[in-house]
Amino acid sequence: MPDPDRSSPGQLVEVNGELLLIDCGPGTGTRLMKAGFDPTRVSRIFLTHLHIDHTLDFASLVFGNYLLGKKDRTYLYGPPGTLDFCALLFEKLYPYAPEIVRLIRKEGLDIAAFDATDRVVYETEGYRVLMAQVEHGRAITNAYRIENSQRSVVISGDTRPCKSLIELAKGADLLIQECSFPDDMEEMARITNHSVPSEVGELAHQAGVRTVVLTHLFPQLKGKEKETVQSVKDGFEGEVILSSDLLELSV
Repeated sequence: MPDPDRSSPGQLVEVNGELLLIDCGPGTGTRLMKAGFDPTRVSRIFLTHLHIDHTLDFASLVFGNYLLGKKDRTYLYGPPGTLDFCALLFEKLYPYAPEIVRLIRKEGLDIAAFDATDRVVYETEGYRVLMAQVEHGRAITNAYRIENSQRSVVISGDTRPCKSLIELAKGADLLIQECSFPDDMEEMARITNHSVPSEVGELAHQAGVRTVVLTHLFPQLKGKEKETVQSVKDGFEGEVILSSDLLELSV
């Protein structure tokens, strides 16, 4: 839901000197710059699912990066449909974008898009990105785990608590978990395939994670921040953090 205090979903993970962006909702590009990051350094973008609030800034970010001088390829990963999503954007919806880049830089937009269906989405010498499909109704949705030899971060995407997410998050240092509704709206959470605080606490406990960051917070949670955190803590002994825009954490 539109909120004057919050942009739509977007998480940046810096691992081994690389910037990985998970989701790209409206406002992501400007938030990156406000946080002090050069958006042209984003090497790989991972979409949890193709809903508008998680994808709408993708074309703007990619096009803007090339106008800012980005020289290397942009890699996009997401659930089935991501490859078509990218092709439709730059072939039918915004076909002028590649041509403008060619005129200014005499080079075209260089994008490689992939439908991520294997457990190992990307792997390099220093880190790897794992995926599990989670439960968000008819929208095929990926949760991601980014890990190197020392640390691990899991981003849930939009989802109901489910076994696949618990397994993906096992022993993670940090779980960035959606928590859309308060406990007294559990029925709505089930209808819309989202999570409530008490469920997040149980999920985090079962996964054995060290820290949980609550995100994707709907306006219905405003004024209930303390109760929300306490509800998670009732079922989970680790650290619980309520997210805010531009929040930075070291893992």
